[in-house]
Amino acid sequence: MIRYLKDQKRLLLIGIMLLLFINIYFIYLCGSRLYINDLIYLDVILIFISGCWLIWNYLNYRQVYRMMKMNDFITTDKLDRYLSNQVLEIIEQNNNYYQCNINNLNIQMQELVDYISRWSHEAKLPIVTMRLMNERTNDLILKKEMRLTIERLQLLLNTMLMSSKLRNPENDIKIEKILLSQVIKEAIKHHSYFLINDHFTIVINVKNEYVYSDRRWLTYMLDQFITNSIKYSQDNPSLIFTVVQNDRGLYLMVEDNGIGITKEDAPYIFDRGFTGHNLRDGDYRSTGMGLYFVKEIALKLGIEVTLDETYTQGCRFKLCFVDNADYFLIDY
Repeated sequence: MIRYLKDQKRLLLIGIMLLLFINIYFIYLCGSRLYINDLIYLDVILIFISGCWLIWNYLNYRQVYRMMKMNDFITTDKLDRYLSNQVLEIIEQNNNYYQCNINNLNIQMQELVDYISRWSHEAKLPIVTMRLMNERTNDLILKKEMRLTIERLQLLLNTMLMSSKLRNPENDIKIEKILLSQVIKEAIKHHSYFLINDHFTIVINVKNEYVYSDRRWLTYMLDQFITNSIKYSQDNPSLIFTVVQNDRGLYLMVEDNGIGITKEDAPYIFDRGFTGHNLRDGDYRSTGMGLYFVKEIALKLGIEVTLDETYTQGCRFKLCFVDNADYFLIDY
C-alpha cells in the first residue's frame, strides 16, 4: 500500500490541490451566502468518490504487481482489464520492437556459428597437411615440438567448434544408452599425445556401467577435465576414473594429482571467465571458459557436476547421472 501511495503521490497532490481550489472558489464566489454545511457535504462526496476510485485502482495495481512477481511472461491480453488501451498499445509496440531485435540477433548468432563451423572444418585440412609434412622431418627435436603444436592446435579447434554450438545445443543433442568406459577411452584418445608426452598414469576403474546421455557432449565434458589435468600437472602425474553407485544414481569421479584448486577459488570455478590464482604466470594461460562450458552442458544433459573440496591430493570432480531412461522414452 505504501509503495502504491508513493507511485500515486503526484495524482494525490493534484487531487488535494483541486479540492482546495473548489473550496476557495465557492467561498470567494458565494461569500456570506455560502452555507458551510453544504461545502462540507460537497467535500465528503468528492472525497468518497476519490477514495472509491483509489481503492479500485489499488486493487488493479496489486493484481498487476502479483503477476510481475510470478516471473512469467505477461501478455497484453492479461493486462487488458487493468491498463488503458494507450498503455497497452505502447507495450505491444515495445514488444514488437524488442522481438524484432531479438530475431535479428538470433540470425546473426546463427550465421556466426555457421561461419565458425565452416571455418573449423576447412582448417582441418591444413592441420592434416602439417601432420604429414612433420612425419617427413628428420630432426627429432623439431618433429616433437611440431607435433606438440599441431596437437594443441587440433584441441583448440575442436574446443572452438563445440563451444560455438553450446548456445543452441538442443538441436544437436542425441540422448542414448552409452557405455561409460567407451566415452572415457574416447576422451583419453583425444589427448593421448599429451598424456604420453607427460608420462601420465591412467587408471580406469569402470566396468560395464551404462548412462543415458549424449556421447559427443559427454566426451567434450571429459575433454575439459583431462585438459585441466594436463595443464596443471606435477611430477609423476596420474589420472583416475572411478564409478560409484548409490541410491541417488551413478557417480563418475575424475581425479588427478596436480596442483589442485584452492578453497578460495572453489566456489567460483564454474563461473564464466574465472581463471583463479593457480599458475596464472605459467606456461598456460587460462581463459576461465572450460569449466563454465562443462557446467552449461551438464545443465542441458541433466548431469550434476561438482568439485570434491575434501580431496586434497589434487583435483576431483564428480558427475552424477540419474537413470532418466523413462523420461527420454529409451529402451533398456
